[in-house]
Amino acid sequence: MQAAIDAAFNEFRAVDKLLSIHRHDSALARANDSGDLTPELAAIIQRALDVAKETDGAFDPTIRPLADLWGFIKKEGYRMPTDTELRIVLTKVNYRHIEIKGNIFIKGPHDMTIDPGGFGKGYAVDRAIAVLQRHGIQNAMVKAGGDLRVIGLPPGKKYWIVRLEDPNKNGQRTPVKLRSGAMSTSGQYENFVVIEGRRYGHLLDPRTGKPIQGIAACTLTAPTCFESDAYATAAAVMGVAKSTEKFGERFGMRFVLMDENGKLRAVMTNRFPR
Repeated sequence: MQAAIDAAFNEFRAVDKLLSIHRHDSALARANDSGDLTPELAAIIQRALDVAKETDGAFDPTIRPLADLWGFIKKEGYRMPTDTELRIVLTKVNYRHIEIKGNIFIKGPHDMTIDPGGFGKGYAVDRAIAVLQRHGIQNAMVKAGGDLRVIGLPPGKKYWIVRLEDPNKNGQRTPVKLRSGAMSTSGQYENFVVIEGRRYGHLLDPRTGKPIQGIAACTLTAPTCFESDAYATAAAVMGVAKSTEKFGERFGMRFVLMDENGKLRAVMTNRFPR
């Protein structure tokens, strides 16, 4: 058992070395500079680009310059960008300008980069689950922040209990009965700024450059954590109607809507676990 646990943690370390943009020696940091990709990294980026294409850019792995402009990356120096600044930065945010050819990373504007913020933790969770299974583990939950995946069931139980954070941070967490697969939450309640009395969260629409409004959180269930991580972000940006129309038969989704007075209301699709 301990060997399996150690192996799972080693997978997180390996993914950090592969995808972190906070260390200069990661494979992704080097690729963003040189364009050279490892086969594994090429496959991961291609998966992210596929999600971007399917969601028409609601999920976009090139979004970092935009998040940095608002101050959401360093969580300091928050400010409202000018329209001119947004127009300039948006030239660097567009998945359509990225192409993978073999193990080469081709990008339009030279300073475009891939940010793993919308898929990196999910990919790490999937790798940890895979290594646990190779060690013979049949029942487990692996969690990384707002992303998790389960295999099997807890002893003597019919489901795992996952408690979703209360966007108002009042301790009123919502229990969810998860029986299989992965679950991720994209929320506006951890990283936000209040400007002139209005609250702006870190979930940005890559197509407009501005924070989404009206959705405090979106929780999405999927077979893999890579999927739940990326598509939860996309669904939050797309909103309830478009997400339900496009993905309602494929994923379970729970939206927490917030009106102008801060009042919350939850909306769930048919496939969301109950």
